Amino acid sequence: MSFDWKTYIKVANELINNQKIKALEEAYLRSAISRSYYGVFGVANSYLKNKGITIPAIDTHKSLRNEFKNSTDKTMKKIGQDLDRLWRDRKDADYEGTISINLNKAQLSYQMAVRILQNFKNLSVP
Repeated sequence: MSFDWKTYIKVANELINNQKIKALEEAYLRSAISRSYYGVFGVANSYLKNKGITIPAIDTHKSLRNEFKNSTDKTMKKIGQDLDRLWRDRKDADYEGTISINLNKAQLSYQMAVRILQNFKNLSVP
């Protein structure tokens, strides 16, 4: 049985809404942004694989986003553009310790992930 990448997005929601330790708030929020991105990245990667499209092991994330952004399908282009934004937010959350991550930023990333999932429902399933 394969992993359901959408569960990462559910985890992001849990991290945003069920913080138990106030001192860990920013870590929860950074993790929520990261899980939001990786959830939709996994869904996008699985979608392409099901269409017979292989993403190279080098520059995987960029190649995957470009596959969507360079599509002639408007929904795929939108997914690619949103993946770009979410990827930038994830990079900040994972690597930029001087950038403050707040509840609003984490919620926006989560909402974008949910919107991307909705866009996948508008694509034909291969």
